[in-house]
Amino acid sequence: RDVFVARQLSSRVFLTAASDIDFNVLRDKHVLVVGGNGRVGGSVVTQLLKHGAKVTVGGTRSTSFDDSKTRWLELFPSLDLTKLDFSTVDREKAESVKSVLSANNFDLVVHTAGPFQGKVATPNGVIDAAVSSGVPYVDVCDDYCTACAAKTKYQKKAQDSQVPCIISTGCWVRQNTTVSDQNTS
Repeated sequence: RDVFVARQLSSRVFLTAASDIDFNVLRDKHVLVVGGNGRVGGSVVTQLLKHGAKVTVGGTRSTSFDDSKTRWLELFPSLDLTKLDFSTVDREKAESVKSVLSANNFDLVVHTAGPFQGKVATPNGVIDAAVSSGVPYVDVCDDYCTACAAKTKYQKKAQDSQVPCIISTGCWVRQNTTVSDQNTS
């Protein structure tokens, strides 16, 4: 079932075939990156911008966003920040995320704000809002138990509404290498 969901997402967002990545189709896609001010989220944001996507960083403090923009420009001086903005969201409250989703036309939600690490009992308002709003969802969960609980809770609703969701893409195995690779490209 995860492969089916991945194929559905790939056809709607950025893959031309199940195995070919075409980053050019990110151009002008609008992506909400919840937790985009963090280390993982910042890597996602800068790569999306490099490939022409419009990015909204969802977070709790605009001051962190301002600090992140400064850091990104230090790393990537030619990075175009004109397609970048910030919205305040509470990742645990679906209504908070839904209000941002309903005010914009998003093509994808990427949840990088520690979506699950040991948070089985913590509400995930981001996936709840994405599925309810019909926006494809990806996260970087690396906690097996919590990812399983999220899959159990949202799988039927996502399938019934044909909203692609990819849960537990993980990031820690290659994170340091990815950040290093990014600094050289």
